[in-house]
This record gives sequence, structure tokens and C-alpha cells, in this order.
Amino acid sequence: MDKFQKIGWTAAAALVGIFVATGFQDGTTKIAVVDMTDVVSKSNFGTQSKTTFDKMRKTREDLLQFIDTNRVLTNEQAQQLRDLWLKDTPTPEETSTMERIKADVVASNKKWTELSTKTNLTQDDRTLLDEYAKRGQNMDMIMQKWLNDFNTEVQAWADKQKATSYDKARAAVNTVAKAQGYTIVFDVSIAPYGANDLTAPALQAMNAGS
Repeated sequence: MDKFQKIGWTAAAALVGIFVATGFQDGTTKIAVVDMTDVVSKSNFGTQSKTTFDKMRKTREDLLQFIDTNRVLTNEQAQQLRDLWLKDTPTPEETSTMERIKADVVASNKKWTELSTKTNLTQDDRTLLDEYAKRGQNMDMIMQKWLNDFNTEVQAWADKQKATSYDKARAAVNTVAKAQGYTIVFDVSIAPYGANDLTAPALQAMNAGS
């Protein structure tokens, strides 16, 4: 089954220019450039956000993969597993409960496989097979819903962090530009061959302010 959409973490800064109020009275224009994407992605805030983002995606992908492999969960098991699986810091008791549910699900899936290849089925066997089949169909619907939910959830988190990252980066660039007397700073996507690159000092300023 398809897992997550391609959710980006950083994107090129949509900047025409950053106008810096330096307070100069002589009208002199000093221009510099900065790689905003570099500042964001290499900053402490950016790298920490990227780590959290990757963990969020992997945790949810692992949950969906487990259900995809063992499609015999009851609704109650599925909901309990989701609640426990997505906890950032589960207690030892919660971890133990999650492992117990996983073990029960794996055992049920093994039983389903055994019954599927059994030749002489009893009435109880047929009833259990029908139940497993219904659970499998139900899990298909649940996985699709959760996949959509997770995509929306992770993308919303990424968008919020991205906006915060760029706000911090812009503030850092403004600080450096004012200190060095620049009146306008363009993103390198706008002026790729511009001189006076402020990326490194802006990154230092962003880290110092985080």
C-alpha cells in the first residue's frame, strides 16, 4: 500500500528581497545575498525540527505497516495500538501493553494463515475465518483513513515549523545586515551570483538566538 505523500520539510524562500532599516541618512545602498534555505536547514532549530519530522513520519509508517502485515485486528485493538504507538514517551506499562497487543495480533494472523490452508474445516473454523475476513476488510478502510489523517497531521506540523523557521531566519538576517550596514538582502534564488554572502553569519545569529 502507498504510505505517506511526499511531504517536504524545507522549501526555497519566496523572497524578492529583505529590506533592512539601517538608519543611514546618506541614501547609500549596500546589497548582500543569503541562502535562506541553507540557514533554515542547517540551523539548530531546523535540524531539530527535521529530526522530529522524520520520527513522526517513521512512527506512523511503522504503525500502518504493522496493520498492513497483520490485518486481523479488532477495532478495539487497532485504536489501543494507535494510541500507544504514537505516544512520544510511553511509560513502561504502556510499552508492555502495546507489545502484548502486538503479540496477540501476530498470533491471530498466524491462526488466520493456518485456517486458510486447512482442508477439513469445522464450523468453528469457518466462523473464525469469516470473522478474520471481516476484520481484514475493516482494516483496509481504517488504514486508508489513518493514512489520510497522518498525512494531514504531519503536513500541518511541518508547515507550522517551516513558518517559524523562516521567521527566525529572517530575524537573524536582519540582525546581521543591520550590524554590517546592508540595506537590501536578496535570497540567492533571486540573485545567485551576488556578492557579500551573509549565509554563514546569519546561521550563527539564528543559532545564537534559538
